[in-house]
Amino acid sequence: MKKRLNRIKYILGGVIVVFLLVVIAFKTNAILNNKAQDEAIRQTQHYLAENYQAMNYDIQNISSSTDLKHYGYFEHAVTVKNIDTKKTFTVFYDKKMNRMEDSIIIEKQEELLNREINPKIEKYIDEYFGETRYISVSYDIGIGKPMIVVKFNQNHKDITQTDFDTFITYLKETIGLDHANVIVDYWTRELSFNKEF
Repeated sequence: MKKRLNRIKYILGGVIVVFLLVVIAFKTNAILNNKAQDEAIRQTQHYLAENYQAMNYDIQNISSSTDLKHYGYFEHAVTVKNIDTKKTFTVFYDKKMNRMEDSIIIEKQEELLNREINPKIEKYIDEYFGETRYISVSYDIGIGKPMIVVKFNQNHKDITQTDFDTFITYLKETIGLDHANVIVDYWTRELSFNKEF
């Protein structure tokens, strides 16, 4: 009987120790998460002070990277409300690019690409390469630069490495793109060109 009581005491003691360890782990995680959120707010305030000096703003909330998959690589994003315009935007530290980003700048980049860059690229490709299956020009948050994808139909005549290099030169020198990721390939064929600059 005494052995049985001792065994029950050991089991209960073990359960209590495991329970306490789990509680401590949750509390430690919560403390670390709060520190990370406080740091995200501090970084955001510093970023806004440098880039939007005249803006009256209010910090709305903090989201994790799983909440905002459209944007880059981050742990916490801060939603900021412009008090004057009543519009909200997102500020975050992009871990891959090692810099602060905000959705206002990202949306301006996308708008610029759609309004000015995309028509020039479409005109060039139509003039020098002919008909395409599709052309996509977008701002890739993950790499922090425009992503240009050109797909030709399977039966389209082959373009050469020289053709592709001339296209890259056009993007850099005529259009003025300092950085981009360019992919040109054929629908259901093993012919493709890829350059990131």
